[in-house]
This record gives sequence, C-alpha cells and structure tokens, in this order.
Amino acid sequence: MKIRKAKLEDLKKIGELMNTEFSKPPFKERVSIKDVVRSLGFYFKIGKIFIATSENKIIGVVVFKIEQYWEGKVVIIEDLAIDEKFQQAGIGKTLMKFVENYAKKRKIKFIFFKTHKKSKAVRFYKKMRYKQDKNAISMSKKLK
Repeated sequence: MKIRKAKLEDLKKIGELMNTEFSKPPFKERVSIKDVVRSLGFYFKIGKIFIATSENKIIGVVVFKIEQYWEGKVVIIEDLAIDEKFQQAGIGKTLMKFVENYAKKRKIKFIFFKTHKKSKAVRFYKKMRYKQDKNAISMSKKLK
C-alpha cells in the first residue's frame, strides 16, 4: 500500500469509492457521483486529498483542510473512506497517522472531525485515542 496526494484525474474514482461507502448504513447518503466529484473538486482547491493505493487501485481516501482558529491552526478532517474490502486492514489507521504527522510537521496541535454516532468507525477513532467532545453538539438546518 502507498499513500500519495490525489491528482485531479483521481477525483472520479475517489468519488465512486466515497459514494459507495457513504451510501451504506448508518450514513445512507443519497447523492449523485457528479455532486461528490464537485465537492472533491472544491477540497482539491482549498484543502488536501490523500489516497491509499494498492496495485494502482484507490482503496482509501482522507480529505482535510487547515483552518485558523483562535488557538492556532487546526486540521479539519472532512472525510475518511476505506473500500469495504480493505477495512480492518490498517488502511484507516495509516491514513489517520499520515494526517497526524502532516499536522505535527506544521506545528498544528488539534485535529477535529465529526462522524455519525452509530458509525462503526467510532470505536476505531477511540482506539486511536480520539475523544468525543462532551461540550459540543453538531447542529444543522436544511434550507428550503
């Protein structure tokens, strides 16, 4: 397995992987591949996209951006997706460690992200010593 920065021509394959994995419970996202690729194009410009490959096939992806908070720069992970056939093989851990090292090299001390509370990845994140923020809640509003 190798990790490398995504190229523009990778976005469709990354979008297909993400669309497949995030359409499953508990996320059950229903969006077109066109919308996913459009979102990836946005993060390709303003953030970072790194992929895990095996035999030239994309098997995992992490999408993140760096923002300036009062306490300094922080990494915001937008998405982490691993092809189901490769889950539980250390790909997610490797990508998360990659982001942690990326942040440390830039003297960034915080990594934030959110996930579905019923995601099986919650146990994975806790195992990697991430903590659920007890003082924050996620809120949203769909505008009509």
